[in-house]
Amino acid sequence: MKRRAIQSKFASQRGAALLAALCFSTALAIALGGYLTVCYRSLQLSSRSLQNTRSLELAELGMEETIWTLNQSPQDWSAWTINGSTASKTLTGFSYDNGATGQATLTVTNYNASSGTRTVTVTGTTTLADGTQLSRTITSSAAQAPLFVNALAATTGSVKLSAAGTSSRIDSYDSSKAAWGSVAIADNYSAVIASSSTSTAASTVQLTNAQVRGYVSTLSTGPSYSTSATIKSSTTLATTKIDSTRISTSPYQPVFNIKTPTGAGTTIASINPAANFTLGTAGATTPTIYYSSGFDITNSIKITIAGPVQIVMSSGAAFYLGLHGGTPSIEIATTGSLEVFSSCDIAIYGGGINNLALDASKCAIYGSNTLTVPDMSTTTAFYGVIYTPNGDFTVASNNAIYGAIVGRNVTFSGNTPTMHYDKNLRQTVFRGIETPYAVDDWRETTNGL
Repeated sequence: MKRRAIQSKFASQRGAALLAALCFSTALAIALGGYLTVCYRSLQLSSRSLQNTRSLELAELGMEETIWTLNQSPQDWSAWTINGSTASKTLTGFSYDNGATGQATLTVTNYNASSGTRTVTVTGTTTLADGTQLSRTITSSAAQAPLFVNALAATTGSVKLSAAGTSSRIDSYDSSKAAWGSVAIADNYSAVIASSSTSTAASTVQLTNAQVRGYVSTLSTGPSYSTSATIKSSTTLATTKIDSTRISTSPYQPVFNIKTPTGAGTTIASINPAANFTLGTAGATTPTIYYSSGFDITNSIKITIAGPVQIVMSSGAAFYLGLHGGTPSIEIATTGSLEVFSSCDIAIYGGGINNLALDASKCAIYGSNTLTVPDMSTTTAFYGVIYTPNGDFTVASNNAIYGAIVGRNVTFSGNTPTMHYDKNLRQTVFRGIETPYAVDDWRETTNGL
C-alpha cells in the first residue's frame, strides 16, 4: 500500500511537469509566432516604404524630364502624345530587386502656350512582383523664371550710391495693384539691393546716406553706410537705423542670355535724323524689328514708339540719345513697347525715354557689352529695366527710376537719386531674354503609403 501511494505521487508530479512544459511550449510558440508576424509585417512595411520612395523618385525624374523639354529651344514634343493642348508621355524600363518595376507618367496641360503657365502632373508608379502598385503624384506649375528679382543688382561687382544723401530712397511698389503714389505699406518695403561679388577688398554695396526700404544682400562683405543711412522694414523701430534682420549673405541674381532678334526687319538711318519719326504699329501683336548701324539722336528730335518695337544695334554700333547735345527723346505710347539690343555703348541723355504707360515691363535696354561707360543722365523719369550683366551702368542724374537695374557694376553718382522697384517684375518675362522654365507651387497630390 505504501509503495503504491508513492508511485501514485510520482506519477502525479510527472503529469504536472508535463502540463507545465506543454503550457510553456504553447506560450513560447504563440510569442514566437507573434514575433515572426511582427517581423514579417515590418519587412512588408519597410519594403513598401522603399518602393513608395522609389515611386516619388520616379515622379521627380518625370518632372525633370518635363522641365528639360520645356527648356529646349525650340521645344521638341515629337516623343510626346498630343491631345489638344495636353501633352503626355510615359517613361518605362525601370527594374528593381525582388522583381519590382517602375514607370513615370507625365502630363503637361497648356503645353504649347506662347507664354504663361503650364501645369505639370507626374505620377511615379512602382509595381511589386505580386502585382501590387504604389503610386506618388506631384503637381506643379511651370513658368519662365523671372529675371528682375532685385531693385539693383551687381552680377560680379558692386552697387554704389557714391554721393547719396538722405533724400535718396530705394523702395518698392507693385504696378499690378496700383501706380506709384498709392503704394500699400506691405509693397513699399520689398526692394532688394544685391551684389554677388566675392571681393573682400571693399564693401560691395555702398549706401552712403541712402534710405533703403527693403533688404541688402551681399556675398562676402556686408554693406557700408554713413551715419544717416537706413535699412528698414515697415515694423522696424523708429530709433533703429540699420535693421540687421534686413541684411543677408545670400544674394540671388539670375543671369540669362540675351536673345538678340534676327530675321526680317527694317533698316533705319538714325544718325542725326532731320525730323521726328514713328516706329512700330499700334495694335500689333508681334514686335517690329529695326536694325541700326548707328543711333545718335540730337537736337529736339522725338521718336514715337507706337507699337511693340525691337531696335537691334549692329556690332560696334552705339545707342546714343542726346549724348552729343540737344534734348532728343523717345516717347513710348500707351500702345507701344521698346526693347533695345546693344553690344556697344549706351547713353540715355537729353529728354530721355518717356514711357507714357508708366509700366516698367514696356521698356527694356539690353547691353551685351563689357564696357564701363554705359550710363544715363536725364531729368525724365525712367520706367523700365536695364540689363547689362557683363558691363557697367551708371546713373549720373537724379531722375527717378521705376523698374530695376542689373549690371556688372551699378553706380548712382548723384546726391538725390530715387529707385522705385516694381515688384510686378518678379512675374514678368521679357522677349529679349532666354528665360528658362522652372517649377513653382510644387505639391504632392497622392501618397502611396
